[in-house]
Amino acid sequence: MCVYYSHNVEETHRIGEKLGSKLKSGDVVAYFGGMGMGKTTFTHGLATGLGINEKEVSSPTFALVHEYRGKDNTLYHFDMYRIESWDDLYSTGFFDYLDYGGVLAVEWSENIENALPDNSIRVTFKPGENENERMIQIEGVDLT
Repeated sequence: MCVYYSHNVEETHRIGEKLGSKLKSGDVVAYFGGMGMGKTTFTHGLATGLGINEKEVSSPTFALVHEYRGKDNTLYHFDMYRIESWDDLYSTGFFDYLDYGGVLAVEWSENIENALPDNSIRVTFKPGENENERMIQIEGVDLT
């Protein structure tokens, strides 16, 4: 497990980029943590680390999933905030995306924890000591 402390948006982006550079097709990155913790910024860094040159990565709150294509990989960015049942989860196509071969980044994974693959990489976001600080805990991958 790795623990990082981010003090601003740029640091959160860099931590995401570091993780993204270690990911491979089929990886699932499960995010845990409250609203406003930097998950979308982290995902933008993840895309950068995967070699995806996407200028805008936005929260898929209303679309449920955004797709970002790169030369060598695809990032599927899910938002499970409104998922309350297995029927809701099935309607997102989540299980189909597991077979597509890209990298899945899943916000609000606490809402689908029982459906996550056992080998999911867990990223937990917690508030730090001041307004802009975040503790980002990453489990399931070696970032050294």
